[in-house]
Amino acid sequence: MRADRYNWSLMQSSEPSPGAVLIRKARVLLIGSTLFWGASFPLMRGLELAQKEHAPEGSDLGMACADMAVRFGLAALVFLPFYIGQLRTINFREWSQAIGLGLFAGVGLYLQTLGLAWTDASVSAFLTQLYALIVPLIVSMRDRRWPSLRVIVACVMVLAGVAVLSPGLLTHFTLGPGAIIIIISTGFLACQIVWVERPLYVENRSGLVTFLMFAILAGLFAVAYLGTGGTVLQGAALFGTPGIWGLMVALIIFCTAINFWIMNAWQRCVSATEAGLIYCIEPVIATVMSAFLPGWISYWTGIHYENEALPWTLILGGAMILSATMLVATEKRTAD
Repeated sequence: MRADRYNWSLMQSSEPSPGAVLIRKARVLLIGSTLFWGASFPLMRGLELAQKEHAPEGSDLGMACADMAVRFGLAALVFLPFYIGQLRTINFREWSQAIGLGLFAGVGLYLQTLGLAWTDASVSAFLTQLYALIVPLIVSMRDRRWPSLRVIVACVMVLAGVAVLSPGLLTHFTLGPGAIIIIISTGFLACQIVWVERPLYVENRSGLVTFLMFAILAGLFAVAYLGTGGTVLQGAALFGTPGIWGLMVALIIFCTAINFWIMNAWQRCVSATEAGLIYCIEPVIATVMSAFLPGWISYWTGIHYENEALPWTLILGGAMILSATMLVATEKRTAD
């Protein structure tokens, strides 16, 4: 009887292990970060429309390079005061992770930004979520094992959900240049998600790696901008109004500095497949914000950018995506 009472008291007072608490916290932070990722679609689209309005002579290629150079350059400056004292102690693995993240994220975001200039934001949001399917395939090939049934079901639910969610997708979607470019960008973004998870980098200082990643991206895109024939004078014209700088500040602080820090610091606490599925909440957020954010952007920048109507499909598509996310986010797993 005493032993039974002792065992029962242990069951009643049992608490989640530190690993389980860490995983739960990581899931909450990654889900919260999708608020900013979702907002980035209308913000980037509004930025491109405003820049074309005030600097119509600029090329799409040059504008995308300039936007990325300024975005990551200023994000690096935000991180600099916190990590300047650690620059002398950077090791090879931290350089390796930062360079890999910079290359995958840089190419992916550049192509995504370029594709947004040639296609609708709703189509872009749909196509970007293809990494929910690409990430498990990469992980399966890397680990030489099939994804679990739970993951396969979640992937199918996500793809069906974003298809339903994208307003007017079936009536106006064609595989034009913008769509093809965004599909290619999704492959690089999927590789970025998997690169964060590599066990080789588990001991790296994530904040320092994020700072290095920003600095690398800023340098690469600055060189690319000059390589496309861009000049300092043309760059000044692209960022010559307070409205444009308002959009840039939002992108830099919320959609770049905060989000990439969360991704690089906390994504490694969950699997790459789970992280990819969590990020699929983005189109739900993007659709909701596209119902009011374009009007605010138009008022702030003086451009014509219409709000999107909230379709009834938001409830159905959003429910499917959220259900898929919960399906993998509630899976019991301990930290490695």
